[in-house]
Amino acid sequence: MGLVDRAGPGIEEQADQVAEAACELADAAAGSGWSAAAADDVPVAIDTLTAALAQISPDVGEALAAVTAATTQARLRLGLPADTGQEPDHSAAPPGVPGPRTGRRPRRRGLGPGAQGIFDRPSR
Repeated sequence: MGLVDRAGPGIEEQADQVAEAACELADAAAGSGWSAAAADDVPVAIDTLTAALAQISPDVGEALAAVTAATTQARLRLGLPADTGQEPDHSAAPPGVPGPRTGRRPRRRGLGPGAQGIFDRPSR
């Protein structure tokens, strides 16, 4: 796919909004801390953005594979499900980290039909 001089309609604006929202979230969390719901949503967002960027080229996808591994490890260390659909291990959660919310909503993808993620591309 590669980079282009001008992205499709709305992509640059949406990327800017995502970056701005990430900064606002970091500022807000610094003052009040994290809930289990927020701690669960952020790795989903990171993985979704990683998969979107991985579409640029196979080399970018390989470089970003470490990000997906890191978010999986972060989920495990927070006592959240490692994106397997299993319930979290509450005994593994550090003290002071609340348990996950009940009624977990389904994983959001947002990449649309035909999108290829980091592990969905054919091997070389």
